Amino acid sequence: MSKNNSIQLIEALLKTIDKMGLKKTIQVLQVSQNTFTKDEVLINLILLNTCIEFNINQNVLIGGRKNTPQRTNAIGVVSVLLLRMAKLTQRQISQMLKKDPSLINKYIKKYEALDKNFAQDMNLINKIQRIRENTLKQYELNK
Repeated sequence: MSKNNSIQLIEALLKTIDKMGLKKTIQVLQVSQNTFTKDEVLINLILLNTCIEFNINQNVLIGGRKNTPQRTNAIGVVSVLLLRMAKLTQRQISQMLKKDPSLINKYIKKYEALDKNFAQDMNLINKIQRIRENTLKQYELNK
């Protein structure tokens, strides 16, 4: 690697740490190291950012049995984002989240029809937007 490339890499890394924080930057880099295709990177970033936003870990999101409001909302939000951003089918989402396809269909319908007039729905809409924005920023860094 040339000196100019090294300097550019360090500058980009420092800017990313300033914007996202050290912990999130490390998580994004770990996701990109563990995946091979751009689609897999996007999917993993959506999962990671959803878990961060709802303060749960990926094991709780995917394999958990305890139904808490955070987990339920995270499943609905991640389903919508995987459908919209990663262009996955409902069947693919259901396999990934280990849920029945009909349940994923209900989540998607509910979370795509959130009403801005209700405070709880507006909170979820804002979370969806933050997850989407963070994912897109991080995805651009991994290209």
